[in-house]
Amino acid sequence: NPVCPLCTSRVNVGRDTGPLRLRMGASDASAAPLADVIINVHKGQTGFGIYFIQRGGHVVVTKLDEGSEAQKAGVQPEDRLVSIQDNDKQLPVQNPGEEIVISQKNYHEALTLVRTMHHVRFSFLSNGMQAFL
Repeated sequence: NPVCPLCTSRVNVGRDTGPLRLRMGASDASAAPLADVIINVHKGQTGFGIYFIQRGGHVVVTKLDEGSEAQKAGVQPEDRLVSIQDNDKQLPVQNPGEEIVISQKNYHEALTLVRTMHHVRFSFLSNGMQAFL
């Protein structure tokens, strides 16, 4: 796997070039977020190199560290974070390894949780695909 010289992150899965896949969050059966960019990233010394803000009821990417694995995988500013999952299967404590679908209600808790994770699966709906929804 490639290693980012700035943050020593590694990515296992790049930008999905296939059709949109419907992803069901295990914690919320009524939510079925679409995700077309799915990456698995190891946390580097300076974090994951992805910065978010809550806007319009969604969590969106505002900035990526230059050369970060997320950037190399195709994540772009304005992509919407739809779910996270601890690939080490340690978190969340009540249900280790469960996919957490991001919502207005839980985004603060979810982003706080992701900061404690070391190997995370991030699922995004790309800005380009949002225009079709």
